Amino acid sequence: MRHFPNAGTSQSAAWRSGDRVEFAEREPEVQALRTALDECRNGAARIVLIEGAAGCGKSELIDTLADWTETGDELTLRAFCSPTERELPLGLMRQLTEDAPAGALPEVSTAPDGQPQVSAMRKFQTALERLSATTVLIITVDDVHHADSASLRYLQHIVRHCRSTRMLLALTTPLHQDGQDAAFGTELLRSRNVRRIRLRRLSPEGCRRVAAGSHGTTPREALSGELHAISGGNPLLLRALLEEYRSAPTGTDAFRPEQGGLFGQAVLTCLRHSGPHMLDLGAALAVLGDAYTPERAGRLLGVPAFAAAQSVASLSASGILNGHRFPHPHTETAILDQVPAGVLAGLQLRTAELLHLEGESVTRVAGHLLAATRLGGSLTAVPWAVDVLREATEDLLARGDSVRATKALELAHELSRDEQQRADIKTRLAAVTWRVNPGRAEKHLSAPLAVLRSGRLAAERLAPLAELLTSQGRIAEAAEVMSMILSDTAASGAGDHAGTGYGPRPAETAGTSGVRAETPREPGGGRPAADAENSAETTAAERFLRTTVLTDETLEPVMRALRSLSYFGQPERAAACCRELIAEAERQKAPAWQALFSSALAAVLLRLSDLHAAEEYARRALDCLPEQSSSAFIGSPTATLIRARTLMGDHAAVARQLHQPVADTLFKSTHGLAYLRARGLYLMATHQLHAALGDFLEAGRLAKSWGVDRPAILPWRTDAADALFRLGETQRAKALVEQQFADPDARRPWVRGISLRLRAVTSDPRQQLALLNQSVDELSRSGDRVELARSLAALGRSLRAVSEPARADAVIRRAWNLARECGAESLREEICPELGPEDGMHRRGAPEEYRSDADTKLSDSERRVATLAASGYTNREISLKLHITVSTVEQHLTRVYRKLNITRRQDLPVDLHLAVSTAEAV
Repeated sequence: MRHFPNAGTSQSAAWRSGDRVEFAEREPEVQALRTALDECRNGAARIVLIEGAAGCGKSELIDTLADWTETGDELTLRAFCSPTERELPLGLMRQLTEDAPAGALPEVSTAPDGQPQVSAMRKFQTALERLSATTVLIITVDDVHHADSASLRYLQHIVRHCRSTRMLLALTTPLHQDGQDAAFGTELLRSRNVRRIRLRRLSPEGCRRVAAGSHGTTPREALSGELHAISGGNPLLLRALLEEYRSAPTGTDAFRPEQGGLFGQAVLTCLRHSGPHMLDLGAALAVLGDAYTPERAGRLLGVPAFAAAQSVASLSASGILNGHRFPHPHTETAILDQVPAGVLAGLQLRTAELLHLEGESVTRVAGHLLAATRLGGSLTAVPWAVDVLREATEDLLARGDSVRATKALELAHELSRDEQQRADIKTRLAAVTWRVNPGRAEKHLSAPLAVLRSGRLAAERLAPLAELLTSQGRIAEAAEVMSMILSDTAASGAGDHAGTGYGPRPAETAGTSGVRAETPREPGGGRPAADAENSAETTAAERFLRTTVLTDETLEPVMRALRSLSYFGQPERAAACCRELIAEAERQKAPAWQALFSSALAAVLLRLSDLHAAEEYARRALDCLPEQSSSAFIGSPTATLIRARTLMGDHAAVARQLHQPVADTLFKSTHGLAYLRARGLYLMATHQLHAALGDFLEAGRLAKSWGVDRPAILPWRTDAADALFRLGETQRAKALVEQQFADPDARRPWVRGISLRLRAVTSDPRQQLALLNQSVDELSRSGDRVELARSLAALGRSLRAVSEPARADAVIRRAWNLARECGAESLREEICPELGPEDGMHRRGAPEEYRSDADTKLSDSERRVATLAASGYTNREISLKLHITVSTVEQHLTRVYRKLNITRRQDLPVDLHLAVSTAEAV
């Protein structure tokens, strides 16, 4: 077939070269046709049946006969059949007679019953033999399967009696055509003169040859392969693609057929030429996908299974299908674009019903239900839809497809008419949505809470609701639900949350202060016996985190275990667990869970005084969240960001952050407590003491009213006491400090260390030293280097007050170094004025050349000792840390003083560099 300018009128696997038509991968077929023509010229009758799928070049090949006989003595009679002329008696034969010389062929006619008379057919056959005696007679009939029955009887008679005439009869017919006349087909099988030529689709190499030999821009090698994949090797589709490619803007790397363009038209042409109702079949196959069977396709279309299978085979032969699937999405799109949305919706719904009746997976059935509604279909008459959608949700979640799971639950809620069921679905929807969008998850619980407050929520639905409210930080509402559970069961479940962060503790209920009568040790007393208890608690939490699979149901227990590790003794282990959970959340494609665990990690890193890492993970948490301002959860990572940047001295960035809008529900959740404290600390750092005090007291009021007053998590009393001391309200400050000492959390090193430092403010100088030494000891165990630096600085000031300047300078130098290591610029600036004017720490750091000189002069051992000495450690403390004798320490320091030309400890450079191995040894 030729490449004509209009691709819609040509089926092409050929191109012109000079005056010849050359074919791609059609050489054997062309040669077979030439041989038949030559044999006919030599006096033998020949019949050629050209078979092939739609678009594979049958018409082009049969047209080539006309090219070969244009200059010869042959007589060519041509006829073209179509479905519209199938009911026109003798329509094909009249085309042939009109093509013959005038009077050369008799008029064709039929009997009253519509069938031709034998005498008329004999007369016509005699006329053909008479013509063939003087010239080679070539008869071509394109798409003979569409011929009317009377004309087929004439052709059948010609096939049977043309053995000795110089006549070539060339016919074209598709593969897998059920409309073929059985008698005519049998006659062709019986005849020894028939030669069958089957045209197949092009290979990738054939597509490349066609593309390279056609006019216009030649596609690059990679695109030629893509064109073969899209066209399936069908010459007509390939031609359409090439025409579209040449019309596309130049310089584009990707090629995509236009919607409704030449490729789409060519696909539809192939469908029409492949048989009736092929568009419907294409739509059904697109909807069924891998669920296709001939029986299912037949039931959807209302045809026998064998007819559906035959049609699929026809489309597969043309390259429209590969088996029962479309080889490329563009082909499927070209078909579906022609099907109205309402028809597709009905097809999706019938498919869902069919698969449901056959017991197919609920996930597959739910997919069709969702597709039907997306296309505007109605599921009101499908009573089983809600149950299927809910069951499919759990399967989709197990596969990590939270987006489709959410859509399935939303559709189930829309379809449900049962109030209890709708509340149950909304509760589950809140849990599922939490994976992606906390703001939407928080809104989903409004409906179940409304049913609860109307007194109509069933008892079995209370516990999941309470758990979700707790995980969202809505403790007051969770307590409301818990009170109903307690009243229904007359049993307390508060003990399950002991020591797990924001959950209620033993002997507490919602609305109590959370302050109990247990008395921790006084300064100088023995360490409380809670260490073993804390160790057992954190070990159990870590074991739980290591063995628990992350799901919607385990999310809140996992967070409680993380809080237990973070705030009650093992922040380093908590950080490692957070990183593992972030990776798992990413694997499950749950961005909001990534935000949750990134926020938790940021808080842990802040407790460990890794300010830059805390800032980084807090920003990552915020980046994971859509619609940030609509969620109360944003308060937690934002609070960490504010606190880290405040300590780093980036007050301008904090001011910008505080001007960002927050969710209306923020201060109704525990996330608001962290935000209030962070804002208060910033306000105090910028000397807005009254505003800071207001935030601390408000955080405390909320924490007490919700029964979540835990100094280990929210030390609002010491925060407020610090502000009050600065405002000169000593008595109020002392009262708050003593209240914090009365809380059981005061047994924990972090809380106790901070409380001791604040208690020391109003103590006499000698008692102050004892309290601050204990504070340093406790905070050294907590891992919080920023708070340790604060206590060291306070201890240095206290030492100076009792006239111990040497020790004071060493301790303050150690505090300054800690602040510098943490990146706490604000704290470092606070500490600098505590040193005398001769101390090198008034500078932001020693000059580079001085540090380099010191580093190069000292050996590794000397540098290790000098670094610890510069940080304020005594000789005995250095010996214990480095596992050497005190005498060795003294000898190293003597050599250091000599090499650096200094005479005392205070002159040691503060910026000595530690090698990695040294840091590990320390």
